[in-house]
Amino acid sequence: MKMMDANEIISFIQKSEKKTPVKVYIKGDLKEVTFPETVQAFVNKKSGVLFGEWSEIKTILDENNKHIVDYVVENDRRNSAIPMLDLKGIKARIEPGAIIRDHVEIGDNAVIMMNATINIGAVIGEGSMIDMNAVLGGRATVGKNCHVGA
Repeated sequence: MKMMDANEIISFIQKSEKKTPVKVYIKGDLKEVTFPETVQAFVNKKSGVLFGEWSEIKTILDENNKHIVDYVVENDRRNSAIPMLDLKGIKARIEPGAIIRDHVEIGDNAVIMMNATINIGAVIGEGSMIDMNAVLGGRATVGKNCHVGA
């Protein structure tokens, strides 16, 4: 991954679509409700889970309130410009509660502890540890086999 310079990061944030993704647990007569393709709907006749953009899901809830008995909305961001890093392919140990933005490079066998915050453009070398509550700002660079504590 190419390291972004400050202007590229600013441009990325300015141009990115701001999103409010939600997860909604829904209960009711759902066979009467139609879900658009832009909403991931895992539903049966009486209950289900929806994933999508809040503005779209709110419209569905409002327009189908006679068929919906109850719902619970989970959301953890509002009008967010930078998504979180997809951690599934990272060859490192990343503990729950770590906040890692997209466009971050994490070297093999690195360890990211709970509550560490790593912002866009940061690079963490292989074998390094980012300890609990440490904050790495945008474009921060940590070499190999380093330990960053808070």
